[in-house]
Amino acid sequence: MSPIRQEQIYTCKSEYIDFSDPAALSKFNVAWCPQNAYQTSNSVVWRLTAECGTTMIYPWDFQYGKIEARVRVSPDSGVVSTILLAGPDPADELDWEWVGKDTYTAQSMYFVKGQRVDPNAAFVHTPGDTPQDMAAGFHNYAIELNKDSVKWYIDDWLTLTLPKLDGVPFPSGASRARMGVWDGSQTSGWAGTVDWSRGPFTAEMQWFKFTPYC
Repeated sequence: MSPIRQEQIYTCKSEYIDFSDPAALSKFNVAWCPQNAYQTSNSVVWRLTAECGTTMIYPWDFQYGKIEARVRVSPDSGVVSTILLAGPDPADELDWEWVGKDTYTAQSMYFVKGQRVDPNAAFVHTPGDTPQDMAAGFHNYAIELNKDSVKWYIDDWLTLTLPKLDGVPFPSGASRARMGVWDGSQTSGWAGTVDWSRGPFTAEMQWFKFTPYC
C-alpha cells in the first residue's frame, strides 16, 4: 500500500458506513488509483490491475477504539487484501492481511515506528472446526486498540490478543483506518506472484464501522 503520511485528526464520533448508500465512498479519501475503488449497489470494490491497486483511507483518528468491516477478500497468487490501522510515519501499524494464494488463512501482524516487533505473522482462520474460504463470501473483521492490549476478531470471534508488556514496544499510535488491495509479487515469495492474464482482481467491502473509545 502507499506510504503513510497524515496529520492526525482525532474524533469521538462513531460512524457506520453502509455501501448500499451511493454517497458512502465520498466519506473516504482514495489515496491511490481512485479508478480502482468504485461502488456497486451494495458494496465498494477494490480492484487490482497491472497498473495499480487502490487504498481507501477513513479521514479520522482515534486514540483507542475499534474498526470493523464486512469484506470479501480477493483470491489469486500475489494479490494482497488489507485492512489496517496506522499512525503517521514512522508508523505504528496493526494489520489484517490476506494473500490470495491462501484465502483460508488470515494474517495479523503489527509494527512499532515502522519496525516489526514480532517477525512472524499470526495465521488464523474463520471460527469453527472447518476453515472457510474468505474469498468465497463476506466475513466480519475487526481490530480493537485498547490502552493495554490489541485484539483481532473474525466474525465476532476473538482470534488474537496482544497484551501491552513492560519494556516491549507497543503500537499505541495506530490511529487511522486504511484498506484496499495491492500487488505483493515483490515480497520474496510471501504473497506469490500475480498472473496478470487472470486479472483484474477484486475484493469488496459491504460496510465499515469506526468506534472511538472516548
